Amino acid sequence: MHGIDFTPQGILTILLQVLIILFSLSVHESAHGWMADRLGDHTARMLGRITLNPIPHIDPLGTILLPAVMAFLGGPIFGWAKPVPVISRNFKHVRRDGALVGAAGPISNLLLTLLTTLILGTFLFFMPAASLFDQLGTRYSGPWWVLQLGMINLVLATFNLIPIPPLDGSWILSAVLPYGVHRFYEGIRRYGPILLLLIFFTPLLNFVLQPLLAVSSFLFISLPLHIMAAMVG
Repeated sequence: MHGIDFTPQGILTILLQVLIILFSLSVHESAHGWMADRLGDHTARMLGRITLNPIPHIDPLGTILLPAVMAFLGGPIFGWAKPVPVISRNFKHVRRDGALVGAAGPISNLLLTLLTTLILGTFLFFMPAASLFDQLGTRYSGPWWVLQLGMINLVLATFNLIPIPPLDGSWILSAVLPYGVHRFYEGIRRYGPILLLLIFFTPLLNFVLQPLLAVSSFLFISLPLHIMAAMVG
């Protein structure tokens, strides 16, 4: 963590990061609702949850307070929005369709990360690759600002793929478990929020999240940028 930064640039960074996470969570939740709608459950559409307007998705704690606190502390920015209501009995294949709805959110964030990487790749037409990679590590540089969108979406996707209920990864895992194990797993779903709290208030979060972020940032940001640099060079 970089620590609290109360300079004008630091305050502006926090505001922009909160705006980015509002947008990113709106994309995430809209993706859940869109996928559910495609699979036969129109609840999200009827409730106006398939929208990039952040207001219907806001959870005061997870969408505003937590991201702001994490930004002030200089840590990775993540949070959550109000879950999109899903009525699984409207699906033709409950387990499979539940997994597809769960996966849609993180996939939308990964696609946003890739889009950000492509935008960063355009900088290679205006500056040497070495200069770009140097600026990516320089706080408040132009490329660094662009990188924030990709990294915040990467954190959201990675965090939500952890298979602890009610995170999206739990629905994906539940769909592939053998029936007997699946029933046991669903039986502990009600204890998921307690497990998440334990992760938040212990070093387990960094222990789980940091390796996943290292791999995903390499695959979705670093590797594509190096490939594009080699092509342009």
